[in-house]
Amino acid sequence: MEITRIALKKLLAHPLNSNRMSAERFGKLVGHLERSGCYEPLVVRECPRREGYYQLLNGHHRKAALEKLGYESADCLVWRVSDAEALMLLATLNRLSGEDDPARRGELLKQLSMKFNRESLLKQLPEKQRQLEKLLAVARPVQLAEPGFVGQMPQAMTFFVDGEQRETVEKALRVVRQEVGGEEREQKPKQGELLAVMAEKFLAVDFCHKKHKSSQKAQNI
Repeated sequence: MEITRIALKKLLAHPLNSNRMSAERFGKLVGHLERSGCYEPLVVRECPRREGYYQLLNGHHRKAALEKLGYESADCLVWRVSDAEALMLLATLNRLSGEDDPARRGELLKQLSMKFNRESLLKQLPEKQRQLEKLLAVARPVQLAEPGFVGQMPQAMTFFVDGEQRETVEKALRVVRQEVGGEEREQKPKQGELLAVMAEKFLAVDFCHKKHKSSQKAQNI
């Protein structure tokens, strides 16, 4: 299948194209094309009702990005498909795709982080900062715990709350964070640490309350 160079003004968007891209991702796509000049060829078919024009099946955002950068033409693959086949391609080309394996994606990003700084990666990759950090953490080598140390390792706790309960918990976390000076510390405490502080305070208050009641009961006797 040959790649054909076609003028952008001759490429018409399919009226039923439903694929949308956020402004942030579109900005990254434009940045990638501007830096590298590399892109996957657009998939088109001959426009059935307008001779000399082509209908886009895949690559609507790439075309828009190329236009934004001042390109006048683009590399395209011309497929000979019917109206029905064109609709099926619209419904599948942008949706049928594999999923990244987190460990492999993390390793890929780890290798990239050795060649590009973090700011540059965030400008070019689809991941946001938090996603990038998580994937890089997945790529770090596993450290075996020393015997007897397992009890000190971080352990996951999962629980469910309704909307009102969540607001209460988050409000309490903010209060505890301020109390321990979490906003001023260079390494801000994680939510798990704050929950542990809250639990310790509750147990301390509960202990004092029980001790006080026990004392009152002894006096009454």
